[in-house]
Amino acid sequence: MATITPVAFWTGSTIPGTTQIGNLSVGTTGQDYGTVGTENGITYWATPDQDLGYIIAHDDLSASHTGNTVVGGIQTKVPGQKVGFFRSTTKNEESFLELTNTLFNQNFTGGTDAKTWLNNNGYWTSFTPSTPYTDLETISVYLRNYMSEFRNPNFYNYWLDGNGYEIGDGGGDMYDNGNISSPWIVAGTDYYSSTNGYSPITYPFAVNYTNSATTANLDTSFGYISLGYQQYPGGAQPNTYLPLTVLGSRDFTTYGDGLPIGFQTAGNSGADGGGTLASGFIYTGNTVNGFTVHAFYRETYNASDPSHCDLYILLGHPNWDSVFGSVSSYAQPTNVGGCGGYLYTSGSGVKNILAIKTLLSKNSGQLVTLAECQTVVNNFIARIKEALNF
Repeated sequence: MATITPVAFWTGSTIPGTTQIGNLSVGTTGQDYGTVGTENGITYWATPDQDLGYIIAHDDLSASHTGNTVVGGIQTKVPGQKVGFFRSTTKNEESFLELTNTLFNQNFTGGTDAKTWLNNNGYWTSFTPSTPYTDLETISVYLRNYMSEFRNPNFYNYWLDGNGYEIGDGGGDMYDNGNISSPWIVAGTDYYSSTNGYSPITYPFAVNYTNSATTANLDTSFGYISLGYQQYPGGAQPNTYLPLTVLGSRDFTTYGDGLPIGFQTAGNSGADGGGTLASGFIYTGNTVNGFTVHAFYRETYNASDPSHCDLYILLGHPNWDSVFGSVSSYAQPTNVGGCGGYLYTSGSGVKNILAIKTLLSKNSGQLVTLAECQTVVNNFIARIKEALNF
């Protein structure tokens, strides 16, 4: 089914259920726009199919045209009406920019700036700027093709033997109900200190790793999606869904700037207070492949149990109009007996940041090195860049 938006030529006050841009009244609700304002002689017209490209709608005061031409990038006019449309050749930001710059002799390099200029000059467009929240599903689908690139050398294929919210044992006593991930929530509640196993009361905002189809929401505005999960109670775990990874971002478009972004981890380590802690920053605001990157790891190793290494990544990009605030991290000491840690950014201007949390591991207490973590971070960045054509 084609995706359309109703548009009419209108110079009066804004009609309920519409937004007014210049001389255009644009439908924003699901009502029958063919009957809206009929006493004023208003007729709404459907845009060309938005699934095939981004639309720019304009007024046409002459209304002298008599036919339509629905061709990508070519003007479409409604016969006898003061409404016309342009459509980009394909539905991506590059094609939208090419159409806008060609039509209006501009030199925009970002879709957000182009959309703002169009709206300020009386043009409506279906283009929606890319954000990490809207891109979560696109990114996840693409990354699943490259899971081997996100595993450290000598990766331990731990079992996904929990309930979708935690790893029960993991094989070799890697955990005693651990690796419970939650977003850093707006209220700032500490879940990372807990060494308890999962329950909905103890961890009300825990991510469900089985959620890998569409974006799910926690804490009202935090969307997340897993790269995949299949419960495996024992034996050699197939590596299809390893490392266990979750992506997340806030819906800043709907809920506004200044919401915290990041993940925190809790639960019980199989080392039972033993082992050695390794932790530290991998990147602190560095630019890598066009992305601004903060990355941090927290690891328990040097125990008789398999090592577990939580890798946290925060990514921003100019195409997302990303803004970081202060960045905070934490690595729980091993003698507490847990696997607690976090990385998040917060502050009044924070917006459009992508958070990633993934679980690296080695057998027999071996160290997952900082350099190995850095390689995984770089591989995530490279593939996300490809997924979004940034």
